[in-house]
Amino acid sequence: MHEDQAGAIEQHFAVGDFRLDVLSQPDTGPFTRTHLVDYPSIAYLPTGQGEDPVRGCFGEPRSHRSFVPFGAAVLVPANLAVHVQSTGYAERRLLICRFDPDIFESLTGLGANASGDELAACIDVRDAAVLATLERLSIAVSRPSTAREMLVRGLGMVLLAELTRHFELVRERGFHRAGTLAPWQLKRIDQRLADESKPVPSVSELASLCGIGRRHLMRAFKATRGSTVMEHVERTLFARAARMLGETTIPVKSLAVSLGYERQGSFSAAFRRRFGETPRDYRARASAGR
Repeated sequence: MHEDQAGAIEQHFAVGDFRLDVLSQPDTGPFTRTHLVDYPSIAYLPTGQGEDPVRGCFGEPRSHRSFVPFGAAVLVPANLAVHVQSTGYAERRLLICRFDPDIFESLTGLGANASGDELAACIDVRDAAVLATLERLSIAVSRPSTAREMLVRGLGMVLLAELTRHFELVRERGFHRAGTLAPWQLKRIDQRLADESKPVPSVSELASLCGIGRRHLMRAFKATRGSTVMEHVERTLFARAARMLGETTIPVKSLAVSLGYERQGSFSAAFRRRFGETPRDYRARASAGR
């Protein structure tokens, strides 16, 4: 059994370019530590060991608010200091997976110059496929077998592939605060509202596009944009109405129906509240200005 800075190494596997250590950590009181690793590493707290009370941040902390809770899986790029603090925890086992630095950075794009979104995603790797692979590794190392090293190596390759895919998505979609909508979800909403070939979407349809429930969408949209999702829908639709009144000859009644209004009078009243004039007056003024 080898000693490590944060515990004792119970098992060690070195297969190809992949290293895996099973770390036994004793009971501990409150502590503050700084880790700087030569190899990109992901630490995983296997299922059934409770929540991790550790908090951390990359780079020099500006205040106590710089420290955020670790997830079940935490990725630490090579040569990038991570500061951790904890109120302490009971005895537990931890998996530490290490990758070849050059191969890892060439595939994932993660290094010492990682962006803020990338580092936020490192503190709490939530990807289901990554977590499932780590859990399979924790089970594989606990079961003696003549094929165990082969299995560890294979799962190590799968883990690297899943991390590569995960961080490609982080760059594409961005990383968002809990309780808010991700950039890709906002993009789907705006793309749907821009599609003039379809009827006005309901909140339920927009929620489905985002992969969440109706109430979740309403809360998260307000937290993200500062307005309700229906206010955003109405603002977008009336901007479309104003554009169409100024650029086309579509009858006001037809325009009202296309925007989800059953009665032209209701549309005209809503338009006047927003723009201070009726649709007909707006069109006449826009035509005179051309």
